[in-house]
Amino acid sequence: MTTDTSHRILLLEDLRHSPHVCMAEATRAANRALSRHYGAYLDGAGIAPGQASLLMQLYYLKDISVADFAARMRTERTTMIRNIAALERAGRVETFTPEGSRTRHVRLTDAGRCLLADIVTRWDAAQQALKAQLGAEQWATLISALNALADLPAPLPDPDATR
Repeated sequence: MTTDTSHRILLLEDLRHSPHVCMAEATRAANRALSRHYGAYLDGAGIAPGQASLLMQLYYLKDISVADFAARMRTERTTMIRNIAALERAGRVETFTPEGSRTRHVRLTDAGRCLLADIVTRWDAAQQALKAQLGAEQWATLISALNALADLPAPLPDPDATR
């Protein structure tokens, strides 16, 4: 980055008085706010919002390979392994290798299913409160935009590289 002799960063100086919004910064702030929101509704249930989301997906999937589950949840395989390990230690999921396979699979345990039955009404209340606050149109717009962001390739091609 080019700087002048007073150690000022020119691009940042140009942006100083404009509405500066970094997409990464804004989405991280939104994620923290959503975690606090859902966390408040799940308080006392013994599960974090991200873990609840994994249990809900496993309810629909029955059993799935860890790699496929990571891809479905749009996360790195190593991150998924850590998340599954925490749920497995708590007895909420189990991992296994199906006969004739070399890949680890994951599925809900009875304890995980019971916990999920307990928290799904709390999760739904959190969802409904957000929808009421945002309104149906903004809710749909945000869900669509967030899914579009999640589906972007990483890293994105540099637009200046095509010139």
